Amino acid sequence: MTENKTETFEEKMQTLEKIVRQLDEDEVSLEDSLKLYQRGVELSSECDKILKDAELKVETLNRKEDGDE
Repeated sequence: MTENKTETFEEKMQTLEKIVRQLDEDEVSLEDSLKLYQRGVELSSECDKILKDAELKVETLNRKEDGDE
């Protein structure tokens, strides 16, 4: 699994969902399970940061709009 810095939020979520399915459904070795889990944690953290950044932008825009009224 290679890390792609240009992945969109949606692509990261799709990859995360795929990892969850693999861990739930497939017979995966312990070593591969750990790698998948680690990548899942990384993706989860990246998605959380993207969402928090988006929330901050929305809050900033709302404050600007409230100030203009």
